[in-house]
Amino acid sequence: MKNSLLALIIMVFATPVFAQTGTVTITITGIENTDGNIEIGIYDSENTFPDFGKEFRGAKVKPTKAESINYTFENLPAGTYAIAVWHDENDNQKIDKNLFGAPKEKYGFSNNKYGTFGPPDFTDVSFTVEKGKNITLTINLE
Repeated sequence: MKNSLLALIIMVFATPVFAQTGTVTITITGIENTDGNIEIGIYDSENTFPDFGKEFRGAKVKPTKAESINYTFENLPAGTYAIAVWHDENDNQKIDKNLFGAPKEKYGFSNNKYGTFGPPDFTDVSFTVEKGKNITLTINLE
């Protein structure tokens, strides 16, 4: 009886917490090889976007096949987010660039927007997560 009452109390109080979150599932395409890792960052602020290491949540995924992978961010609080992704082929924890500062490794952003001389603005790549909703995005690496 005591255990049943405790379980009921936990369910009643935990339900509102979980109902306040959403899920974002992304498919990342344009992966040309299985070297290194795919680095994924989801950002909740234009002040930190797209700086890796300053993301709201991050993930490192080993590509098991070329072409595409899927990843899901669960239990995200309702709000506005943007995603930045890059294929760290040599696994050196940084985006390698050429002499002119252009990335040598493939990268992408939510909404498949790319900046002309740098990353796109947060507002161009942002999307809204609503409580209890699942968002599905495709990000093409270029």
